Amino acid sequence: MINWKKWGTLTLVLLILKGLFSFANINQLQWLLTPIVYLVEICTAIDFIWEPNIGYTSYDNIIIEKSCSGGNFFIICLLLFFIKKWNPFHLNVKALKVFSIFIIAFGITIITNTMRIVSAIKLASFNTEITFINHKSSHLLLGSIIYIFMLLSINYLITTKYAEAS
Repeated sequence: MINWKKWGTLTLVLLILKGLFSFANINQLQWLLTPIVYLVEICTAIDFIWEPNIGYTSYDNIIIEKSCSGGNFFIICLLLFFIKKWNPFHLNVKALKVFSIFIIAFGITIITNTMRIVSAIKLASFNTEITFINHKSSHLLLGSIIYIFMLLSINYLITTKYAEAS
C-alpha cells in the first residue's frame, strides 16, 4: 500500500530543493562549491580564487560555476536513498535517518563532482583535437557518464546491503 503522506512530503521537499537550486545564484551556492574546489585543488595542483557573481576561477582560465555545484545530482541521490528506504546506520528516529541521508548524499555529491571536474580538466589538457567531438560536448558526456556510474554504484551497494540484511 502506498503511503501518500510520506511520498507527498518527499515530493514536496525535493521540489523545494529543486526550486532553491534552480533560482540560487552562484554566490548562494558557494557553500556547495567550496569543498569541491578544495578537493579539485588537491587533485590538480591548480589554485582557484573566488570571484563574486562568477565562481571560482584559475589562472588557467578554468571556471567552476553554478552548473558545477551538483545540485541536481544531490537531489537525485537523495531520491535514490529515499526510494530504496535506506537506513544507513539502522537508526530508529526518523529525523536522524533523514539527517544522515542528507549528510551522506552531500558527501557523495562532493566526491562525484570533484571526480567530474578533475576528469574534465584532465580531458581538456590533452592537445589532440578530434574533429567530431568538441571540448564542451566531451565535458558534458564525461559528466553524464560519471553521474550515471556513481548512481548505479550507489544503487548496487544499497541493494546488495539491503538484500544481505533481509
